[in-house]
Amino acid sequence: MSQTQTDRVVEGVELPPVGTWRFDPAHTTIGFVARHLLSKVRGRFNEFDGTIVIADRPEDSKAVVEIATSSVETKTDMRDDHLRSPDFFDSERYPTMTFRSTELRPTGGNRFQLVGDLTIKDVTNPVTLDAELHGFGPGLDPNGPLVAFFSARAEVDREDWDLTWNVAVETGGVLVGRMVQIEIETELLLQPS
Repeated sequence: MSQTQTDRVVEGVELPPVGTWRFDPAHTTIGFVARHLLSKVRGRFNEFDGTIVIADRPEDSKAVVEIATSSVETKTDMRDDHLRSPDFFDSERYPTMTFRSTELRPTGGNRFQLVGDLTIKDVTNPVTLDAELHGFGPGLDPNGPLVAFFSARAEVDREDWDLTWNVAVETGGVLVGRMVQIEIETELLLQPS
C-alpha cells in the first residue's frame, strides 16, 4: 500500500487520500446525450484535462475540468462539424469549455453533489453533478499511482449557454431537444506530492 494512503472513513465510507488527482484520459469518458427528433444521440469529447484536489475535509475538495470543444464526436462527421460551428460550440472562437467546482455536498454513503460553474462560449451558469465514488486502490502497476473511480451525471438546458440553434419539424416539434444529459465516468490518478 502506498505511503500516501491513509485510513479515512467518513460515515462508513473509506475516502481516497488527500492530494491532487488527475484524469487518466485512457480511462475517462466525458459524454452527453441529447434528443434528435424522437431518438437520442450520444456524444463525447476526446480532449480534456481535469484535476481534483481532495482535501482533509471532503467538503473543501475542488475540481477543475477543461474540455476542447473541437474534440466533440458523435460518430457522424457532418453532425460533428455542425456542433463545432457557430450554430453550437463555435470552436474557433471558443476552443475551451470549463467546469470549476464551488461546493461539494455529501448526500449519504459514497454519493455526493459537486456544484460548480460551467462556462461555454463565455457564458457561465451553475451546474450540480450527482456523483458517486466507486472505490480506489492500486492500479495494474503495483509501483504506479493510486487510482480512484468516480461517475457523475447532470441534466442541463443547452439554451442557458446560448446553444439555441434549432429547426422546426413539419410534423411538429423541433429537430434538437433543449435538455442534455452530461455523463462522466473517470479514473483519477494520485499525483506525487
